[in-house]
This record gives sequence, structure tokens and C-alpha cells, in this order.
Amino acid sequence: MVSVTFLGVNGSLADKGGGNTSLLFRSPDLKTLVDVSGNVAEAVDADIDSVIITHEHIDHVYGLVSLLHQLWLSGRERKLTVYGHEKVLPLLESLVKLFSLREKKNFFPLTIEKAEDFRKGGTEVSFFPTDHTSSSLGVLLVREGKKILYTSDTRPIKEFGSNWSEPDILIHEASGIKRDEETLIRKGHSSAFDAAEAATLLRAKSLLLCHLPKGEEKKKEILEEAKMGFENSSLPSLLTLYTVGK
Repeated sequence: MVSVTFLGVNGSLADKGGGNTSLLFRSPDLKTLVDVSGNVAEAVDADIDSVIITHEHIDHVYGLVSLLHQLWLSGRERKLTVYGHEKVLPLLESLVKLFSLREKKNFFPLTIEKAEDFRKGGTEVSFFPTDHTSSSLGVLLVREGKKILYTSDTRPIKEFGSNWSEPDILIHEASGIKRDEETLIRKGHSSAFDAAEAATLLRAKSLLLCHLPKGEEKKKEILEEAKMGFENSSLPSLLTLYTVGK
């Protein structure tokens, strides 16, 4: 069994009651938070093992120090590992240093490491570059043949990884619709059309759209466009557990 919970679904501009895109992946072996928006209570309560930062932009990292602080206040003792691209590690270290987190009394062991594929129990986590910044990463979670594939922020994907086919859940950004394509690509993003096309080519079982613009009308347009190309598309609900496998 692998699952994902959305702690936020928006791009840089968050809706009221929502948050920037942040995902909590879980399996019997692993609990990891992918990117850190302001909604960190769920991650604290889940007693996460690790954090993955997909890239250096503010909406993906701003909650990290608050998360670490709240874990410490909650009495955490066991080690936490934060993974990111090697170019992003100095930024993460500087945030920890800015707030003197490691100097706090009885602060838990914290390591900040280059993101490299790893396995924990029966769960495999692998990383791949995305076409957003020079240091942006996507994430693939696999356990007993069940797959959750997260593109993170990216321009339309031109080449697929050899192990990406038939994901149970494809999580793909949809920052606009096809008529916005020129602007989206210039800024390093994809449309709902692009997400649906990727889901079709990968033979995904389901498509969840994220990194959404602010406003319900825009989200409605995005969902409609995605469903035209891939019927089993949806907008995720916050704090809902999406599970595949047993």
C-alpha cells in the first residue's frame, strides 16, 4: 500500500483555506513530506521520517524551518533527513542556521543530504530531473508494483523514465490551460492539456492535478480541459488520503 495526502494544491498564490503544493507520502515503511507549505501540523502528527525539497522556490521551502521547530517543540528525538538537489542544499542549510535550530537544547539529529535513490523496507523512492529550474526534481514512489509518480513543477515532459509506465496515481502540475501555453512554458510550467497527455502516454490509472492557480473558476477550467484528454482526472481534496494497494 502507498498513499498520498495533499497538504496544499496551489502554485505560488494560495487560496484561502488552501496552501501551496505539499504532499505527504506514506507506506508501511515510509512517511515522507514532499515540499513544505504552511500546513505542517499534519506532517508533525504523522511523525515523518524525511522531507524532500523538489527545488528552491519560496512556495516549496518556506515552511521548512517552522516544521523543524514544531517537531522539536513536540519532543521529537529521532533523526530526520532532508533531501534535495545538491544545488539546493546550501539554501536549506542557511535556513537552519539563520534560526539557530541545531543549537536548541535537545534538538533532534538532522541531516541535509543530496537526493539519491533509496529504499526503505519494501518501498523504493527515486528522483529525476524536471524541466523547471536547473535543480528541480520529481519523485517516484514504488511498493509491491504500486506507483505514485509526482512530476513537481515542470515544462511539458518530452521523455519518460523507463520505470514510469502505468502509475497508479500520476500527480502532475497544471498551472493553466492550453491557451496559456506560451506563458507557462516561459515560466517553466505545464497546462492541464500537458498533464492529460502525459497521463495518456504513460497509461496512468488516475491523474491528480496540482500547482493550481488561485480561484475556483480557473480550477474548473483546468479540470475540464484535463478530463477532455484523460477522463480519470481530478482536483485533489486537501487532507484526503489517496491510497493504492492493500
